[in-house]
Order: sequence, then structure tokens, then C-alpha cells
Amino acid sequence: MARKPASRRKPPKTLSRRKAPKSVQLSNAYWDVTHRPLQCLVFLLPMILAYEVGMLLMHGRLPQDQWPTLAAQQMLKWFFSLFGASGVYLPGAALIAVLLCWHIASRNPWQVAMQPMAGMAGESVLLAIPLIMLNRWLPLLRSIGTLAGADRVGNTDNLLLSVGAGLYEELVFRLIVISLVMILLKDIIRVREVWGVAAAVVISSLLFAAHHYQPIGADEWRLPEFVFRTAAGAYLAAVFVVRGFGLAVGCHVIYDVIAFIG
Repeated sequence: MARKPASRRKPPKTLSRRKAPKSVQLSNAYWDVTHRPLQCLVFLLPMILAYEVGMLLMHGRLPQDQWPTLAAQQMLKWFFSLFGASGVYLPGAALIAVLLCWHIASRNPWQVAMQPMAGMAGESVLLAIPLIMLNRWLPLLRSIGTLAGADRVGNTDNLLLSVGAGLYEELVFRLIVISLVMILLKDIIRVREVWGVAAAVVISSLLFAAHHYQPIGADEWRLPEFVFRTAAGAYLAAVFVVRGFGLAVGCHVIYDVIAFIG
């Protein structure tokens, strides 16, 4: 008598198809999307191009040391010079490289959600409103204008520098300074995270305000400006911690552009 073929047994539940690792399970929630480094890079790319291409068109025929620049850019160029590197486009290339390296380290897929871009632009405008109100409401601070620290130049240059300030000051004082302080306090000294974040916000805010003035920046010391810039730095640091780098830059750029136009 012929034997019936054995029926194929179903694999036990423990051997069923494994779920994809968490590193590639990206949430589609707007809050999560806006924190991704690749998403931030694509959001900021038009600003980077506008600043770098605008400066090239305005000053491409001049020697690089005659281009109007920002104190934060000068700090980045000084750092690169320690390794023998020089070039007017190094700060922009560094910003792109940092975000790409951050994306690679996060092991997330190479995907960008285009739909939230409009929301990020709108949120940047909303996040800039408290800075505008702070500047308008405090009588001693009404004459400060933008947060950018640079020599007073032509109108087009000032508009470009307003964009550049948002990009490179956030790179130096939020992304780099806050990250380094958090590594030192949380990972090395083992301070509680909440105290580490608070200390990083305070330190980055004071350094952000101080770098606008001589000998690093071009502005002369004025206490009301320093107080405003420290408060603005604390606010932007909070935006960076809670809402991410892309929106901190967007908020900063929107504020500076509105303050310049206004």
C-alpha cells in the first residue's frame, strides 16, 4: 500500500519571517520625519545653494579674503586650516558632509519624504515668531536687527548673510557645540541627561552670543545685544533639542531675513 506523502509542516512561530531591524523601520509621523539628518539636508539644500551661489555671483571676481563673511564661517575655516585645508566653500561642504555622515551612522534607508517639506517651511516661520516678538517687545533691543555677526555691507550681501548665519551658526553652536558638550557630560562624566541638556543649552547660548563681538566677530560690545543674543541662542538651542537641526536652521534664517527686511 502506497504511503501518503508527508504533509509539509508549518514552521514554528519562532522560525517565521523576522521583522526588519528597527534601524530601517522609519516612522512616517511628521515629528519623526523632521528629525532625520537626510531629511534636514534636503530641506536645507536650497538655502545652502542660495547662499553659496549668491556669494559666488556677487564676489566671484574678488580674492577670497575680500568676500564678506560670518564669524562662524571664519571659525570653521580656522579649524580646517589646522589640517592644511583652505577654500571658501569648505564650510558649506562641511555642513553637507556632517549631515551625510550622521545619516550613515544612523543606518536609516536613503529615503526622503517630500510631503513634509512644506510643513517644515511653515513650522520654521511659526518658530521664528517668538524671536520676532522678543525683539519687538523689549525697547532696548529693537535696534539689534539680525542675529548675524558680520561687517555691514550692501543690502544683497546682508540678505545672503542672513541665510548664511542660520546655516553656519546653527552648525557650529547647536549641532557641534551641543553634541560635544552632551558627549562630554553624558557619556564621559556620566551626568544625568536632563542636566547635560540644560548645561549644553546654556554653554552654547553664551558662546553663540559672545562670538558676535570682537575679537572673533565684528560687532562692538553692547550689553543689551548680548542679553538678547543669549536669550535667542537659548531658544534656538531648545528648538534644536526638541525639533531637530533642520527646523533650528529654518527658524534662524526666517528670523534674520524678516529682521533685515523689516
